[in-house]
Amino acid sequence: MPRAKLTIGRTEYIALPKLGVARVQAKMDTGAYRSALHYQRLRTRTVEGRKELLVTFHMGRKRVLMVFRKFRRVTVKSSTGQRTRRYLITTRVQLGGHDVRTEFTLFDRSDMKHQVLLGRKFMRGRFVVDVSGKDLLGGTRKAPLA
Repeated sequence: MPRAKLTIGRTEYIALPKLGVARVQAKMDTGAYRSALHYQRLRTRTVEGRKELLVTFHMGRKRVLMVFRKFRRVTVKSSTGQRTRRYLITTRVQLGGHDVRTEFTLFDRSDMKHQVLLGRKFMRGRFVVDVSGKDLLGGTRKAPLA
């Protein structure tokens, strides 16, 4: 029997435990296939013959520097039809009792309100979005912002 889907709002507070982020607000983007994560700086380097991706994130008030050994480049088509090449990483997202491993494209979202977008691939089979609500799960409101 299929599991009941959890109703979430158009924005929800999530945790990104592998990135050390206990709480950040994410926007649900039902028009996007993949999820997107804001980065401040990134660069690649080669260590002992293996490529690594060094990424600096600013999540709320927290600055995070991460090294990814598993990553790839993908082409993403925006809602305006523009195609860009982005790095793709995998990390865990915690939302409403769900702990989901998901893919994020890395994109400079410094001119946008939300640092994290969660796309259809993350939501499929788990969540239904009520666009009239925000933070419907409410359980993470008391935790401080990262």
